[in-house]
Amino acid sequence: MLCVAAAGPVEALPLRLLLIAVGVGMVGFTFRLDRRARNSLFPHSALSLNAPIGLGLWILAMHGMTQTSVNLFLPLLLQVVHGVSPVFVNFLSIIISCGWTIGTFSASGWSGARERLALASGPLLALGGLVCLTLVALQPVLALLAISTLVMGLGIGIYNVHLVARTMDSAGATEQRSTAAALTSVRSLGTAFGAAMAGVVASTAGLGNATEPHAVGQAVSAVYLFCWIPFGLAALFMFRFIHLALPRSAPSPAHAE
Repeated sequence: MLCVAAAGPVEALPLRLLLIAVGVGMVGFTFRLDRRARNSLFPHSALSLNAPIGLGLWILAMHGMTQTSVNLFLPLLLQVVHGVSPVFVNFLSIIISCGWTIGTFSASGWSGARERLALASGPLLALGGLVCLTLVALQPVLALLAISTLVMGLGIGIYNVHLVARTMDSAGATEQRSTAAALTSVRSLGTAFGAAMAGVVASTAGLGNATEPHAVGQAVSAVYLFCWIPFGLAALFMFRFIHLALPRSAPSPAHAE
C-alpha cells in the first residue's frame, strides 16, 4: 500500500508504474508465503477465482476500493465544484451508508431464488449508481448526486449480507476462523489500496495543488471513472460466485423422465 501511495507524487510514469507493480507483487508474495505456512492466516483458496472463498474475498476487496475512493473525493467535489455548505456535504457523504443499511434490512431474510436475485442484482445496482454518479458529478443538479449515491449504497447492502454468509458457509471446518478474519482484513486491504490508487489517479489527472473547480472536477471524474473497473469486475465475479456457492439442484430421475 505504501508503494502505491508513494507512486502518487512521482512525476515519471515508468517509476510510478514500477511502484504500483511492486506494491501489488508484494501482496501476492505475502499470500504465497501464507499459503505455504503451517499455521496460515488466510484460507488456502484466498486468491482463487475457482472457489467461493476466493471470489468472495475479491469482491469484498473491490467493494472496499470503490467505496473508499467515492467517499474520499465526494466532499472535495461538493465544496470546490458545487460550492455547497459543509452541512450538505456531510449529509451526502452518509447517504451511501443509509442506502447500505436500507438494502441490508430489506434483503437480509431472503433465501432461495430471492437470495440469488439479491446476489446478482446488488452489484449491478451498485455499478449503475456509480456510473450515474460519474455522469452527473459535474452537473449542477445535486439531487441527482444524492440519488446516485443512495442507489450505490442500496446495491452494496442488498448483496453484502448474503455474500458474507455464503463465503463463510463455503469454508471448511478447519478454516472457519481464518475465513472470518480474512473477511475483515481483505476488505481493509481493499480500502487501503483504494485510497492509494485514488490518489494516484487524481494526481495523474492533474489534481496536484489545484483548487480551480474545473481541475478538481476533472480529477474527481477520472477517479470515479477508474472505479468502474473494480466494481465491474466485482459484478462479473459475483455471477461466478453464485454458480459455485449456490449451484442449482440437479433434476430428480422422475423429473428427468
